[in-house]
Amino acid sequence: MKKIKLIILVFGLALFTASCHRGNVMIMNDGENELSISYSGEIKFNDDETGIQSITPDGYLHYKKNDRKLNAECDYHGQIKYELSDNGRNIDLNSEDGKKILAIAVRDMINVGFDAKGRLQRIYAKGGNHAILNEIENLKSDYVKAMYMDFLISSDSISQNDLKLVIKKVGSEIGSDFDKGNLLRNIPAKYFQDSVISENWFESVRSIGSDFEKSNALKYAVKQQLSNEQVNNLIDVEESMGSDFEKSNVLKEFIGKSSFNDSYLNKTMDAINNIGSDFEKVNLLQLVMQKEKQTGANFDRMLDATEHVGSEFDKQNLIRELIAPGIPADASFDKLMSVINHVGGDFDKVNLIKEVAGKNIQSEQQWISIINSTAEIGSDFDKSNLLVAIAPTMPKSDNVKTAYTKAAKTINSEQDYGRVMKAMD
Repeated sequence: MKKIKLIILVFGLALFTASCHRGNVMIMNDGENELSISYSGEIKFNDDETGIQSITPDGYLHYKKNDRKLNAECDYHGQIKYELSDNGRNIDLNSEDGKKILAIAVRDMINVGFDAKGRLQRIYAKGGNHAILNEIENLKSDYVKAMYMDFLISSDSISQNDLKLVIKKVGSEIGSDFDKGNLLRNIPAKYFQDSVISENWFESVRSIGSDFEKSNALKYAVKQQLSNEQVNNLIDVEESMGSDFEKSNVLKEFIGKSSFNDSYLNKTMDAINNIGSDFEKVNLLQLVMQKEKQTGANFDRMLDATEHVGSEFDKQNLIRELIAPGIPADASFDKLMSVINHVGGDFDKVNLIKEVAGKNIQSEQQWISIINSTAEIGSDFDKSNLLVAIAPTMPKSDNVKTAYTKAAKTINSEQDYGRVMKAMD
């Protein structure tokens, strides 16, 4: 099908004829043919779509395709006067050539949307839903295609096989992102239970260029009961968007679902990590923290995601929120301390290590990890203060005391060193 390069629709008041008729204009150019139609009043075609059945009294139709012209005007008595020409040669409407040219002109006008609703009913009466489906490829206007598709989508009698074809055609035949989005959001929720229909649906959503329309379509899908495979499709299509804002909007709705569970978490966390905006990423991570049970595995996933946050301020706040309820016994404590070791300046590290030390530290090895992180602080003042602060609560086993002494020896100030060693006694 030829791609229409230019479509201009002007609906309003305009002067086109010497009699000052007011009407509408359609101009189309596909690179090979230029079609212009001006008209006023209601125009109906005959049942076999080869001629004009009626025009509103005082209405008119002016059709021009390249060098072929058709003028039809209706007087106050309902009589239609025709003028037909081809390459400047007048054609008798009742001749074989005249009838053929008139039928071609009617077909051209039908393809761009004339008498669309009437024609839709005529096709349905003759061949049902399948006939309408077959006709879509012949149409040139997104508006008319969308009208036909919406009729099928809304039909109680459409088969699942035909609906699959309609959804595929939404992606391949409709150029307007707005129309695509509207049609895909009109698919009844019950059809998401069919894996092939939902697969076609997500592929058609992927074809939408506008992130806004794509986001709206995906948010409609989020409201449905989705299988794991459908969730994977949802997030794959979400990641095809360029806008972090729209990506975040989809993920927020998805995370907020009552049925959101751990089986979706890995895929969701990958999607969050692929968002560039720290603001959007942090908001999503906070939602996940509120939603998910704090298991060791979930804690570690959150730490991995926190490492991808660029803002030091946001990273510190996420760590604080993550450890606030306590640290799961099966969480990777070394990973936590590694993330803290790479956060901000000494002042920020000291504060975070203090908060960790005040949590439910269970094992000797965890205390050693805290002490080793403290040893990496550059400022003698901050390092010594932190070691003095943790000394009263840490276990006094030989291994912990050895780690503590080793950390104290990294302090250059003799005064601070002495203060730290005294705190261990």
